[in-house]
Amino acid sequence: MQKTIFTKSLRILITSLLLLAVFFQKERSQLLMVVVFLIWLFVIIATVLWKPIRNLINHLKSLAEKSRNTNTPQPIPPVCESEITKTDNPVTNPTLHQEVLQEHQEEMMLRHIALRITDKLKSAYPHATWQWQGKPLLQNILQGSTVRISVEDMAEFTHADITFDRFGRIHVEPMIIGSFAASPVPDATEAVPAEAEPEPPVVDVNVWYELIGQKALENIITELNANGYTKLSIKENGDIVINRKKKESVQATLDAFPGKPYWEELITVLEENELKGKVTGSCLQVSWI
Repeated sequence: MQKTIFTKSLRILITSLLLLAVFFQKERSQLLMVVVFLIWLFVIIATVLWKPIRNLINHLKSLAEKSRNTNTPQPIPPVCESEITKTDNPVTNPTLHQEVLQEHQEEMMLRHIALRITDKLKSAYPHATWQWQGKPLLQNILQGSTVRISVEDMAEFTHADITFDRFGRIHVEPMIIGSFAASPVPDATEAVPAEAEPEPPVVDVNVWYELIGQKALENIITELNANGYTKLSIKENGDIVINRKKKESVQATLDAFPGKPYWEELITVLEENELKGKVTGSCLQVSWI
């Protein structure tokens, strides 16, 4: 029994430590981990010391009860339907109650994880939405397993793989699965109602670079560097251009490229990835040598 209690409490401890690492900053999570560990240690010690005393008390109560029963026979209570089904009631069945509570806690944790995924995706794609590709188990996510989701309004991407590392950081790998039909062409005769231009979304530059910019720039820079180029320019609409025969040549277009107010922050991110950036008029120039 002690081994079972120790095993269950150890699982709860490990799960608590992982959750603290996921939802709190490094310094605070370390402090909370120490507090949780000390509480767990105190409970284990108290359980080990208390059990022999509790068994002795229960044994004495049992002897006293048997002594009373030998003098006064007790009638057998009638069996009714409510007594038969009592074990199925979570209020009177501690085991069932514990299972219901654990299921509720896992559901709440999956909601918190879903909110973190949503925040991550919307930092780069403000209109993105997503769904689980088969609802995952909380234990698998906490163990670092990859979970696949289907996404919408994320440029050409249709799916993404989600993983959490041992530090609680979330990693998103967008991907394209399947083929798509061509978008329907609107009838030119139909009047298109004018829509008010929406406010520009707030951009998390670090997340945008991680999900979109880094891979696209690495591919283009690798190719240009092999051909002798040392720099490129990115226009406000996301077009990546180089000067070829004194003319601009568009190499690719970056999705959801951050607006000009975010360029200084983007230059800092580029420097962290061994690239140099500077603003030249209406373009952001990126060099690698």
